[in-house]
Amino acid sequence: MLSIIFAFIGSIFGAIVLVPWLVVVARRLDIVDRPDRQRKLHDSAIPMVGGVAVLLTMILMIPLSVYGGAKCQLLFGQWIEGLVTRLPFALDLHQLPVKLNGNFEIIGLLIGSVILVGVGVLDDRFQLRGRQKIVGQVIAVTTLIVFGYHFSEVTVVGITFEFGLFSVFFVYAWVLAAINSVNLLDGADGMAGTVGVVMSLALCVMAIYGGYWQTALISVSMAGALIGFLRFNFPPAKVYLGDAGSMLIGFVLSALAIRCAFKQNSMLAFFAPLALLAIPFIDTAAAIIRRRLTGRSIFEVDRGHLHHSLMKCGYSPRVSLLWVALLCTTTAAGAVLSFLNRSPAYALASILIVVVVMIVCKVFGVAEFQLISRRASTIAKSFLQTLSTNGLNYQQSSVHVQGSRDWQDVWKVMCTFADNKRLNEITLDLNAPWMHESFHATLRRSDAKRGDNQQWYSQIPLVSEGRVFGRVEVYGPNESSHSHQQLLIDLMDVTALIENTLLANDRELVSETGDLGFQSVKVGPAGAELAEEFSLPAKPR
Repeated sequence: MLSIIFAFIGSIFGAIVLVPWLVVVARRLDIVDRPDRQRKLHDSAIPMVGGVAVLLTMILMIPLSVYGGAKCQLLFGQWIEGLVTRLPFALDLHQLPVKLNGNFEIIGLLIGSVILVGVGVLDDRFQLRGRQKIVGQVIAVTTLIVFGYHFSEVTVVGITFEFGLFSVFFVYAWVLAAINSVNLLDGADGMAGTVGVVMSLALCVMAIYGGYWQTALISVSMAGALIGFLRFNFPPAKVYLGDAGSMLIGFVLSALAIRCAFKQNSMLAFFAPLALLAIPFIDTAAAIIRRRLTGRSIFEVDRGHLHHSLMKCGYSPRVSLLWVALLCTTTAAGAVLSFLNRSPAYALASILIVVVVMIVCKVFGVAEFQLISRRASTIAKSFLQTLSTNGLNYQQSSVHVQGSRDWQDVWKVMCTFADNKRLNEITLDLNAPWMHESFHATLRRSDAKRGDNQQWYSQIPLVSEGRVFGRVEVYGPNESSHSHQQLLIDLMDVTALIENTLLANDRELVSETGDLGFQSVKVGPAGAELAEEFSLPAKPR
């Protein structure tokens, strides 16, 4: 027990000492995060050394804690015995001295962590491709499996399920999901570090109760190191975790969850760890839903994560951080209670409470819920069909995924263009992270189907001051009174309305009355005709 206390306190001070020294090294090696005017909106280059600091602190403090704790226990053994007898659960006093000698799995965790942090540092310095990062992550997870991080069976409601080789694939999926979920959540000052502290402390409690003292020592060392690092990462941050740090948090905690919970051979093997990592998983699931249902790549950057949504609601960075800490504490408490009471109900209830609170308070998940509802309506063919002026039946829907600007006038222009040209389908997808704006809308003819060889397809990017902020997709019939060449020329003329509207907004030329800034737009005949129809004062070329 004293080893754990020694590790916690020592890791806090160890990180505080290491970070300033590593900042100097990072600046010399150019491992810094520079603003890019699109997603990274901070003012100056910020060192990314958090991952290295946390790992080095853990490597240094764990053996020192084992030695120091053993010495202290010789001096305070009787006092410890009296304290343990007052705890609400039983502990095996013979396991109190933490010994790491010959521990095969701990060595595997250390090797895997070094590999992953190495990949993260290379990514922070050279911006690796996604596939290169995945390869590095797979190598790190493979190291875990080789060193014994897997299980063979689990019992649910008295029924034993043999996993066999499938357990290996489950470990890959579990650890990779945790690594990338925490990595995605690391988009605001102090966010991943705070979540890591809460999850590490919760896992430490679970490990102590289960008698996994090595696991408790490692998790509490990570918690202490992250607390020390947060001194420099708390808003406004002077140092970042970097990909090395965020990936390390997900890697270590998911691996320790396998040691502590997945080997329990019960329903707790699934629900307690799931609740522990619920916030990163929920955020990642929402990002995948949001991007897939708007036709974007799941790797595309946006400003729709949990912390972005909280700040969009008007909360300051520190209050947003408090929100995330409370939500994460709720699910972590559910995981701990499930583990202590041997019941998965607490874990499931904590996850449900968090989801309901986020949606009811409209701090997260509202846009994703709308997108799912819209897709469900499409599948069920329950869209409200409207008869256009050309006698065509159209189905249309729009979702303001993020932001406060009104894009409906722009969307009406696109719908009118599609109707005039008798297009089969048109989609407007706007994603401007630097403005915290995201809008997605689709107009589709009821009798038109994607993949039909009787239609053609084209996509036009939307660009403002060198930054791509969206796209317009069109499907048109092969047989039409309008040639596809002229139609695309006219469409590009219309997209100029959108590009210049965003440019006007970006330069703060929009008046408080809601004028979208079309007065600064010079357009051709098609754009001028639509501008006149909607009383938009665009200038003809």
